[in-house]
Amino acid sequence: MENIIAKRVHQVALTKTQQKIADYFIRNPERVGICSSMEVAREIGVSDASIIRFARAIGYDGFADLKNDIYNSLAEQATGGINSLSLAERLEAHQSKYGAMDPKTAYMKMQQYNLERTFQENSDASFAKAAGMLRQAQHRYVIGFRGCTGVASQFAWLMRFLLDHVVYIGDEGTGGVGMLQDIQDEDCVFFFSVSRYYKSDLRLAQLARKRNAKLCVITDSVLSPLSDLADVILLAETRRISFFQSMSAMNLISEYLLSMLVRGSEEIYHEKAEERDELTSDMRL
Repeated sequence: MENIIAKRVHQVALTKTQQKIADYFIRNPERVGICSSMEVAREIGVSDASIIRFARAIGYDGFADLKNDIYNSLAEQATGGINSLSLAERLEAHQSKYGAMDPKTAYMKMQQYNLERTFQENSDASFAKAAGMLRQAQHRYVIGFRGCTGVASQFAWLMRFLLDHVVYIGDEGTGGVGMLQDIQDEDCVFFFSVSRYYKSDLRLAQLARKRNAKLCVITDSVLSPLSDLADVILLAETRRISFFQSMSAMNLISEYLLSMLVRGSEEIYHEKAEERDELTSDMRL
């Protein structure tokens, strides 16, 4: 992805403002792929007109043309990348790439990259909107299947310490449909989903939107089929050194959202925590 914008940037003389824009675009292609020119301009700290002038300066007709090029490149990566391989092929590919490296060093570098990129890819406004959805909802549904089961179930479990009416859905079949059947427009869904994507995920997300519930999708790509349905998209970097996707960034997002919920409302949640401790005191060793 970097080569598309970087190659064009290197072929033209840019102003200081355009260099600032270029740096952001190269570092954050996923954000550019899902944001309007006004949103991108606000995040960079420049005018909307500067974004359009930059797009034209590097050979595009406008921002929409540039954004479409980024989207197509991301689509090519998603369909031809590591996630398109079988499990056996993934094992072979990662052994070839990382087999000669010290595993601890490789793992630490990869995790640092995942966590830093995840904060870069998501704006403060996106996190704030997601946290607001949780606060304002009547009922909160958390969904996550397969590799996302752990992070989704933990997110729901911890949220119950802070908020009422939290439902975790881990059944991607008829049971999950039944649990979501009564969802209403005052409710919200937080859906953890990474590639490969499944029809069962899309079915539940479509049901939530059909009932006008708010939907936050925590995913690894703007190309997720759930993205078009979401009120908020939070992107998690899931690069790995083995055959499975890393969930560290997914956990980062869930823990950060929980921390945002507590911030500014410590007194309210303190009372709830005290009551919970009292109710469960006889269960502890």
